Amino acid sequence: MDKTLQQMSVEEMVANCEEIADYFESVDLSQYPVYPAADYWLMCAAQRAAATGNPDHDRIRTLVADARSVGSSWGRIGELLDMTAEAAEARFG
Repeated sequence: MDKTLQQMSVEEMVANCEEIADYFESVDLSQYPVYPAADYWLMCAAQRAAATGNPDHDRIRTLVADARSVGSSWGRIGELLDMTAEAAEARFG
């Protein structure tokens, strides 16, 4: 693989499915933290808001509630939103 997975487009990933599957079968994923999918949705919304300068506050509030409902800590949510746990809880709690 010439590129890392983070550098590949979706089209490149689809074209290289077998190679990617081989990679994931060979790597020890236990060394990486596992987060609920809700965290990733929140992270994407926060990154989009930062990139566009146009945060969708209602969407972020919903995604924070989703993340909390599956057990994400205020510390993790704060990390995803680039604020302290206390600030995240005060704003979205």
